[in-house]
Amino acid sequence: MEYKDSKCNAYDTYASDAKLYPSLPPVVVPSAPELIRVEGSAQPYRLQKINEIQKEIAAERDKRVKLSKKYHRAVRIVAGLDNALVVSSMVLGATGIGVLSTIIVAPVAITMEGAALGLVLLSIVGGQTNKKLSLIAEKHEKIKTLADAKLSTISDLISKALADDQISDEY
Repeated sequence: MEYKDSKCNAYDTYASDAKLYPSLPPVVVPSAPELIRVEGSAQPYRLQKINEIQKEIAAERDKRVKLSKKYHRAVRIVAGLDNALVVSSMVLGATGIGVLSTIIVAPVAITMEGAALGLVLLSIVGGQTNKKLSLIAEKHEKIKTLADAKLSTISDLISKALADDQISDEY
């Protein structure tokens, strides 16, 4: 080690003795294997992938059918409850007006009118819930229809490929 009197520079002293960063071995990046063109080997792989996609789309379609049925059932239930609430509020309102005409039982009439108003508010909430459930059911119905169309397209392409005895990379 040398020490310079006029200039105190530690970098000059140690620059030749050691490196700042150690040297690392080169990194080997694995690459994809070379593609070998064998005419018959791609067909089974393509058929396997087509079958997997077909099963996946069929499972999605079945799932959407179940969800669509559940939401349609919920829409019918909410619509029935909504109708019952409307009828109940009309009956309570009419009865409240009839009771109010006697003037003797005014507190009962006010309570009946308040209950009718509460039922009307619940009916409004039920109507909004029914709209949301209808939209969700419609969405699942559309997805089911799209899955059916895609399955039909795949079936057509498979039958065309089997007739030609060749599966192409087009789709």
